[in-house]
Amino acid sequence: MMRQMPGEEYLRLIVPELPELLLDRYRLLRRISFASPVGRRSLAAYFRIGEKVLRRELDILREQGLICVEQRGIRLTPAGEVLVSAITPSLKLLLGINIMERELLKLLQVKRVSVVPGDLEKDEVVLPEMGRAAAKILRECLKPGIVLAVSGGMSCAAVADMLPDLPAPPGITVVPARGGLGEEVDYQANNIAARVARKLKAAYRLLHLPDSLSQEALEMLLHEEKISGVLKLINSAGVLLHGIGTAGDMARRRGAGEEEIKMLETRGAVGEVFGFFFDLRGEIVDCIPSLGLYLEDMGSRVENVIVVAGGRKKAKAIIAVVGNHPRDHLVLDEGAARSIMEIGGIDVPLY
Repeated sequence: MMRQMPGEEYLRLIVPELPELLLDRYRLLRRISFASPVGRRSLAAYFRIGEKVLRRELDILREQGLICVEQRGIRLTPAGEVLVSAITPSLKLLLGINIMERELLKLLQVKRVSVVPGDLEKDEVVLPEMGRAAAKILRECLKPGIVLAVSGGMSCAAVADMLPDLPAPPGITVVPARGGLGEEVDYQANNIAARVARKLKAAYRLLHLPDSLSQEALEMLLHEEKISGVLKLINSAGVLLHGIGTAGDMARRRGAGEEEIKMLETRGAVGEVFGFFFDLRGEIVDCIPSLGLYLEDMGSRVENVIVVAGGRKKAKAIIAVVGNHPRDHLVLDEGAARSIMEIGGIDVPLY
């Protein structure tokens, strides 16, 4: 007697090439969505396929009413835009990504995991998709009068970009989780906090300080009324949105020399959050003094911690931070998810 199989397994038996074909067309639609209007040559170069093959795929999508081919370039129709957003749950089911999410829930002890199809290190469009997924979770977590703290970095910037421009519940205040690094303005916590606040139609307060200062300077600044007022707000945050950095990259961005970086490697540092460097077991092996939200506040005060991080190279950093410290929501890409499962010795679904 033939065992009862899930619907997606029947589909694989009838059309074994279906998952790969569906994923290819989804990626094509997703790329058009974020780059439109885009030319045929540009798409062919991006996907490294011949223009003849691409033209055939575009003709199919156009016949289905999902794209428009105009003189300025190719864009999605309203039906195409709706499809790209709506298809994700079905796509996850067919590709086995829902199985990956369940395994990561157990492995990392997170309340909710959302894996975005694709590999961030191979497809730049995956980052905005991660931002879209995290933005949806963020809106679900917001309540009237709450303080929302956001960190800097590319992942949190993507969340700000993908947040719908709609009013949030009343009385919300957005703040940066920490001071700023000397990085690109678009990726600084202050800038991201202001962008998020504008999208939410909420108030915001900024912390105009570098993220790393001497202990003496920090103690002096704590007595400044304006700074202490913002710090009180930050440390009363009910929702926190943050990314995760690899230890080496973050040490360099914080101005560490090669000798310090080698020392971190010797101590086994793989991940970094808020100036704290973690080894794979989640132990803090080093830290840089700074002002803002502290690790101990995450478990005791923050109601919802949302983490956004992607790329295979961040797999160990995600395990170190998320797998060993309480987190509520994790949004990552398929590349990072597969790498984490490999490190954890868990079978990775193939398609």
